[in-house]
Amino acid sequence: MRNVSTWCAALALAAALAAGRADAQTSPAQSWPTKSIRIVVPYPPGGLSDVFARLIGDKLARRLGQSIVIDNRPGGNTIIGTQATAQSAPDGYTLLLTNGALSINQSLVANLPYDLDKDLAPVVWLGESYGVLVVNDKVPAKTLPELVKLAKERPGKLAVGVPGAGTNYRIAVEQLRDITGVDLTLVPYKGSAPAISDVVGGQIEIEVDSIVPLSPQIRDGRIRALAVLAATRTPDLPDVPTTAEVGLPDVVIYGYNAILAPGGTPRPIIDKVNAAVNDVLAQPDIIARGRTLGLRIGGGSPEVLKQTIDKVTEIYARVIKSANIKPE
Repeated sequence: MRNVSTWCAALALAAALAAGRADAQTSPAQSWPTKSIRIVVPYPPGGLSDVFARLIGDKLARRLGQSIVIDNRPGGNTIIGTQATAQSAPDGYTLLLTNGALSINQSLVANLPYDLDKDLAPVVWLGESYGVLVVNDKVPAKTLPELVKLAKERPGKLAVGVPGAGTNYRIAVEQLRDITGVDLTLVPYKGSAPAISDVVGGQIEIEVDSIVPLSPQIRDGRIRALAVLAATRTPDLPDVPTTAEVGLPDVVIYGYNAILAPGGTPRPIIDKVNAAVNDVLAQPDIIARGRTLGLRIGGGSPEVLKQTIDKVTEIYARVIKSANIKPE
């Protein structure tokens, strides 16, 4: 009987050890996600990053089997939302949906409260949008050269709005001022919505922004698009010339829209998010919807995003230094 009892005890112990090993093998990364996922957008509602978040959010929720919560954290040239993400637990339940401002801040802002390479991990490149220069419908200029001429006749009298002091749209304005010699009054806004409201209402004469939030007002004729800030025209505004076509090829938008995670997020979780987002981006209705919004849908590996961030960061570092751009 003693041998039988000993054998039973040993069997029970072995079973317990086996169960323990099975539990250990089921790591948090393997079981992720088990609760809702927060996507931090460092802009107020209405801008391109917010549009991207909501464009893919519902489908991503269905793909992952958990709800997606959009957390708008505007302010500080995207630094507030970026810092909040960088300081979050690296468990896959907080993600950052941001854009080229992440690269701009590397050269524009001293003593950032996070380290881009250590505190944030690239996940997936979402794509990009064409930038466009628009004017209030009462501005007499019908082309960008005419606007430059008008600005030279009225130095300091024309105001140009941008959705944030540290955005690629602001840098495009600086390039325009530097190359043409025009004296424009720069007005940074906290996001696209207030800037669009003011250019439609006539509080400012000009705005440089993404086509995405500007498209409805352009179609309604409340504002007029003078130039697309790119080397090629966009299907969304086929009749609007590019800055390259009017002799200003260096006044363009470099950038990206992307999802990042807190640094230290396990690679298996990053791969799961990457695969899920790539699956959503490849869906025909997302591609079609993106096209109507003037978006070029992206995708690819975390390494592709890392290369894009590094390249854009280097480009903007040169532009910021050359134009002696300072934070507002």
